[in-house]
Amino acid sequence: MISVKSVSKSFGDKKVLKDLSLQINDGEIVGLYGESGCGKSTLAKIMCGVEVADGGELFIDGVLVLSAKKYDRKAGKLIQMVYQQPFSALDPSQKVGSALYEIVKYNRLAKSRADIKKIAYKVAVMMGIERILNQLPSEISGGEAQRVNLAMSLMLSPKLLILDEATSMLDLSTQAEVLAKVKQIVETDRIAVLFISHDKELVNYFCDRVYSYENYNVKEIHL
Repeated sequence: MISVKSVSKSFGDKKVLKDLSLQINDGEIVGLYGESGCGKSTLAKIMCGVEVADGGELFIDGVLVLSAKKYDRKAGKLIQMVYQQPFSALDPSQKVGSALYEIVKYNRLAKSRADIKKIAYKVAVMMGIERILNQLPSEISGGEAQRVNLAMSLMLSPKLLILDEATSMLDLSTQAEVLAKVKQIVETDRIAVLFISHDKELVNYFCDRVYSYENYNVKEIHL
């Protein structure tokens, strides 16, 4: 279970988040809906340790992993985020397979070259990208690039996957394909998902529960 409690954040005189709290259960897809610029992405960056909150806490299964004074490095593996721009996280000079192998090696998920490739290939098959492992980012589509990003995030077996407008740059058919794959993974691996979007219809379709954030007020809603 992921619990966010009373998170606040300001940039200078501009308050972005104020006492924001929400909860995500294992195997649950929770939406965070709100207009662009309301602070949704700032919350995601705080949860991933990219931004530091002014106040508030984040708990994973009841254990404090993040606050204004503390950041547990383990949270960096337990919480993974996929961003809006599918090509932004990919090195244009690095083949897809090499990017996956690098994550396995860097995080010491395997030692031998054979085991590294085995782990990477298993995730690639799960995401349906095994045929593009020898291709560069410039040689794949936007939908394939986003599936690569998902594979890179899932490689570390996260407790929480954050999708920050992660399908907004995709056409409708590709969007549906990627979201169906995420739902399959949630059902199989029981990970929690925070789906951040300003698209009301998409949030309503994809999520089990939805929080609305507006004027520093977060509440569970039925769209």
